[in-house]
Amino acid sequence: MTKTFQTNDYEGGIQNWDIAQDKKGYIYVANNFGLLEYDGNNWKKYLIENNTRVRSVFVDSDNRIYIGGQNQFGYFESDEKGVLVFHSLYDQMQPKDQNMEDVWKIVKYQDKLLFSSYQGLVTYDGKKVSKIDGAFDYDLVFEVANRLFVYSPTTGMASWTGETFSPVIGSDFLTNQPVTAIIPYQNNSLLIFQKNGKIFQYKQDVFTEWESGISDFLAKAQVNTAIVLDNHNIAIGTQNNGLAIVSPEGKVVQYLTKGKGLNNRTVLSLHEDSFKNLWVGLHDGITMVELSSPFSLIGEQSGLPGTGYCATTFNNKLYLGTNNGLFYQEANSNPLASGSSYKLVRNTSGQVYNIQQINEELFLAHHNGAFLVTGDNATRFYNETGTWKFAHSVGKNRILAGAYDGFRIFEKKEGTYFLYRNFDSFKESSRVFEFTNDSTLFMTHGYKGAYKITFNQDFTRLNDVRFYGQNDGFPSHLLINVFDLGSQLVFAAERGIYIYDDLQDRFLNYQNLEKHLSAESHVTELTSDLKGNIFFRSDQALGYLEKTPFGEYEKNTAIFKRISKYLSDDFENISIIDHQNVFFGAKEGFIHYNPSIEYPDNQPFETYIREITVIADQEELLYGGSNDIGQGNIFLPAFFSSLKFRFASPYFHGQDELVFQYLLENFEKDWSEWSALTEKEYTNLYEGEYTFRVRARNTFNQISQEASFSFKVYPPWYRSKLAYFLYAGAVVLIFGTSMFLLDTKHRKKRKQLTIEQQRELMRKENEIEEVSKKSKEEITRLKNEKLRAEVDHKNRELATNTMHLINKNEFMISIKKSLQMMPKESADSKNTLKKIIRDIDRNLSEDDGWHQFTKHFDQIHGSFLKNIKAEHPMLTPQEVKLCAYLKMNMSSKEIANLLNISVRGVEISRYRLRKKLGLSRETNLVNYMLEYS
Repeated sequence: MTKTFQTNDYEGGIQNWDIAQDKKGYIYVANNFGLLEYDGNNWKKYLIENNTRVRSVFVDSDNRIYIGGQNQFGYFESDEKGVLVFHSLYDQMQPKDQNMEDVWKIVKYQDKLLFSSYQGLVTYDGKKVSKIDGAFDYDLVFEVANRLFVYSPTTGMASWTGETFSPVIGSDFLTNQPVTAIIPYQNNSLLIFQKNGKIFQYKQDVFTEWESGISDFLAKAQVNTAIVLDNHNIAIGTQNNGLAIVSPEGKVVQYLTKGKGLNNRTVLSLHEDSFKNLWVGLHDGITMVELSSPFSLIGEQSGLPGTGYCATTFNNKLYLGTNNGLFYQEANSNPLASGSSYKLVRNTSGQVYNIQQINEELFLAHHNGAFLVTGDNATRFYNETGTWKFAHSVGKNRILAGAYDGFRIFEKKEGTYFLYRNFDSFKESSRVFEFTNDSTLFMTHGYKGAYKITFNQDFTRLNDVRFYGQNDGFPSHLLINVFDLGSQLVFAAERGIYIYDDLQDRFLNYQNLEKHLSAESHVTELTSDLKGNIFFRSDQALGYLEKTPFGEYEKNTAIFKRISKYLSDDFENISIIDHQNVFFGAKEGFIHYNPSIEYPDNQPFETYIREITVIADQEELLYGGSNDIGQGNIFLPAFFSSLKFRFASPYFHGQDELVFQYLLENFEKDWSEWSALTEKEYTNLYEGEYTFRVRARNTFNQISQEASFSFKVYPPWYRSKLAYFLYAGAVVLIFGTSMFLLDTKHRKKRKQLTIEQQRELMRKENEIEEVSKKSKEEITRLKNEKLRAEVDHKNRELATNTMHLINKNEFMISIKKSLQMMPKESADSKNTLKKIIRDIDRNLSEDDGWHQFTKHFDQIHGSFLKNIKAEHPMLTPQEVKLCAYLKMNMSSKEIANLLNISVRGVEISRYRLRKKLGLSRETNLVNYMLEYS
């Protein structure tokens, strides 16, 4: 699989001269418009002084990014905000040495960096920049296997002796063509690549030409660069014909060029990343080639137009059928190794359904009929529209075919095939069918059900056609397919997997597969390889069941998630050629799968916060993403409380399937849903401490190491501690000022009142004196009033005495009652009691105490009892007494003794009196009596 980035993707120039990767996994590209950085999601461009072109890039162990350009070189390093800033080393050179022109290569040897141009070499030891002066011209420098070489147009190769470069003996023949690459090779030897495509092996001062299978190809293509890959294969980038990857033995493993994986045929740079992907810098664009991926797309770029339907090999040719025809190329153990494009088999334009080998012949089932294929030509032997598929021979020189309207039998005569039999009794479209024995087959129809069809022995007629559907074990008549897995026929329905039970003449659930594929899934394709592994496709998953030595299956689906979106949903097809070549029908061509390639599906990866911007009146960068983000000491003012986070994960196996999940602690309760979005914005954060966390999940459902950023939002000034202190001070000040003003006002008013009072007293004294002088009669009148008051006082004393008499009478009455209730045991005691009672009665009749009390009481209180009885005639005598006692302001206890009832009884009497008087709960009964007139 490849992924290409155009100039509008990275917003740079067309040419990409060098590629490097840092320890985080970010990709850096030396581009015509500057330095490009790719984090797995976004490209970022960094300009150099004077907008110079960048020709070379090198990332050191300290994560400094060194670049070389036109009369410029130096390094990028993060500032305190995490933004890459360029520092020039060129400016440190002596003026006489500054004519460097283009710096094409940067290498590190021991503790020094070497910047190489066609005008010489410059070294940098971390402190000082120096130009190397030599006895001959220096060209490009190469660091190989801890050895340092330089190419000289005048002497050939030279090696570093520790102090200077010394010519390599016997290398003068290399002066005829520039050396573009030197790589380590087997047995401590080196491979030296020249521009003209010549490759030499160098070992122990001996040069020999390296023989490879692509020598002629390289001679025409011209070599720009070459690197050794992690798997020991060699990637060679050419000027005229793309990229070739060869084995250590020189055999082509993969070939990519314009229209075949690349969008340009000129390769300027190569780099293998930590995921074993090959990054290709082109004359126009950048391409990432997933070398470690077992998947490759074969489509229109390879000369194969249309949707893929079928694949097979025959007579050293690979045939691929699409809706645009049948295409072929010369067979190869790796279809990607061929440099040639696919070609159309003559006479096959249009919809191809199947390509099958039967009896050493290749048959093509086509919309336009039936064809026999020989090499690059197809001969039609049946002209009726619509042939779906062929089956095995059904007699000498005869084959069976399924068509749009039933079955046909063709017979071979004189080297070609003719229609032998047409079965008019069965006209159903017969695309999917498999034989269960020599004369019986099952045919399934996607919308009608399944048919078991039995032919007679010589296939001249149909003996029996039996229909199976919902009443025969299937969940419905719909979406039924039959597949031959070698040992038995398997049926997939709308849901579930089934096998046919001949004894019951019924279809039963096939638990052996359903437990792996789910009884609720709809399987659309099943096929098996020679090892018994079963490849499948369903509405839930895509993958294969790997057969174990114990006869069980292990399900493998994770790596196939990547290709699901490319596959065709029309007549799904999986064609197994051999253990290295499996073809999946795709919307645009085929997905080639090589099961022998072990995919690194457990490689750890990380997620990084790439940018943090704060949003106030305008966006302001808080963190640029290039250095390690600070933790715990980031403080944001309140007007920065809206933040935007951008994040990425430089995981280059299926970047399109990466999804992210984030959480802002103290703001969100749980992780977000997985999403392909790579930024998150939070607005109007309240003051407090927060931690933003983010992580990624790849196509294998592995979760990355998470990135986090802790920060604290300060409150706005009006909610700060200082503000609250000021608020408190203002309150105290206002309160104090108010109290002072009130006190001043009060003093002034009190002083004024004192003066007014003194004036009033003087006025009153004057008035009294005048009144005293004018009339002594008033004094006499007052003395008379005093005498009357003394009389009233006496009357009150009389009332009090009368009250005591009343008490006495009531007491005597109670004694009388008690005596009357005593038992009369003898005549003398009876007489004695009668005499006592008569005395009490005489005393009571003679003492009209209550009448005297009311008389004196009304005199004192202005006819109080008379008036209240007149106004409230419903009052009982007992209640009238209670009114009198309340008027006298007696306590409940005193009243209880007078009325000869309990204190509780007094309270009840008061309650009833209140109701009869119509008083509200807020009115005090005693006050009412005291104020009553």
